[in-house]
Amino acid sequence: MSQQHRRCAPLRAVLVLLSCLALAAVSLAAAHGGGAATSNDRTGAVLRAARAHLGAEYVWGATGPQTFDCSGFTSRVWSVNGHVRRMPRTAAQQQAWAVPIPDEQALPGDLAFFGDPVTHVGLITGRAPSGQLRMIDASSSQKGVVERLVWSSGVVRFGRVPRPGMPAVRPWTPPPPPKPVREPTPKPTPLVSPRDPALQGKAPMLGLPRTPDRGSPAMRRFAALARQQVGVRTWSDTGLVAALWRQAGGAGSPATRDGIAHRTHRVLVGRAEVGDLVVYPAPGDHLGIYVGDGLMVDASRALGKVVLRPVWAASGAQIVRWNR
Repeated sequence: MSQQHRRCAPLRAVLVLLSCLALAAVSLAAAHGGGAATSNDRTGAVLRAARAHLGAEYVWGATGPQTFDCSGFTSRVWSVNGHVRRMPRTAAQQQAWAVPIPDEQALPGDLAFFGDPVTHVGLITGRAPSGQLRMIDASSSQKGVVERLVWSSGVVRFGRVPRPGMPAVRPWTPPPPPKPVREPTPKPTPLVSPRDPALQGKAPMLGLPRTPDRGSPAMRRFAALARQQVGVRTWSDTGLVAALWRQAGGAGSPATRDGIAHRTHRVLVGRAEVGDLVVYPAPGDHLGIYVGDGLMVDASRALGKVVLRPVWAASGAQIVRWNR
């Protein structure tokens, strides 16, 4: 063997060893965590963008770039920074679209879905030393984009964003969805006696939920402002709604009954939230602001002042919500 060949032999041996180690690492990654991401995977860019938005304000229905709701945040970072096209907009749609994975296969960039039906979504960022998953999400309760532990109470499921080069998912059979629980229809808690003239002899509307903490921040401010006006004698029903919605920071504040109708949409009675409107058609032709526990605030024509009273049942009465 020539002297040059003898010098190159150790180098070739080192290269062969490095190649074997690289293959072993890839095999190990595929066996633990559902497979390794390929070089064209954009998870790193998505996580960097998500952390850059920490502290951004939560606004229901917002999709960025400065304000977000939960699914607006996940769709924004994956669509813009992960180049994932046609990602669904809502949390429930994203859960149905994502590739289901178990907790133990969850990786940074995957999604965590909460509730059944799904009401919230977060972006997985890794695991804490305890092994518990962490996520970044646009939180209504925290009023902004935060990084925190994934909680385990209630129904929590995980999904992988389908995309070229995504980590493979090991064979796994998702558990059946939880059986729906039929809850009894909640009864409103009247703070006004049925004999009080504020109820005007009407029967209270049944099926309204006890949801004082639900609703967007603007809707909750709207309801809180309404409660502060109880007893004031200067408002009409439409004037009260328009002025307080504008003061609460709601988008668009029509001053007429038709304008309000064009900027709202109907919701089921059982899904009413604080800040929704109660609409009574002609001949009553009246508006109230739902404040939870079966109660509304409205400017009563009969009593000549703003009152807090149970929402009463009437033919054609509807619960409507401000459009996004």
